[in-house]
Amino acid sequence: MDKSKEYILFSERTQRLSERRQTTSQTYLTVNTAISGVLAFLAKDAGFRGWGLVLVSLPLFLVGVLVCLIWHKIITQFKQVIGWHYEQLRDMEQVLPDGCKMYSNEWERFFKLRQGKERFGFSRLEAWLPRLFLGLYVIYGVSLIIATALGWL
Repeated sequence: MDKSKEYILFSERTQRLSERRQTTSQTYLTVNTAISGVLAFLAKDAGFRGWGLVLVSLPLFLVGVLVCLIWHKIITQFKQVIGWHYEQLRDMEQVLPDGCKMYSNEWERFFKLRQGKERFGFSRLEAWLPRLFLGLYVIYGVSLIIATALGWL
């Protein structure tokens, strides 16, 4: 196969992987938003109080935590696979004649490690979303148990 055609096919495949990662994050964000909405409904409008509220909320907390852990793992795996694809594209650019070396230039400008730190990356920012939801589940769950134990609910 011609090197330039291989480069184009690989570039398109990398783009599809990036789109899949984005769709995956949107799906998990939707699931977490739905779980949060159900928890809010249970706490405010469903009439549950005290330990009853804790008992009906507990399965949702557990599902939410599990969803966040899976989501984080998937984002991490996508980051590794997509990173490898971009590395291959940069390598291909070195042997293509008369290319603009778009991926290599982008890497140098935005992504290359500087002083041991990543400079930019959507995957890194995306990885904070499941952590944020996980933290919210833990804070809400612990607060609910404490408030119930102290008789505030």
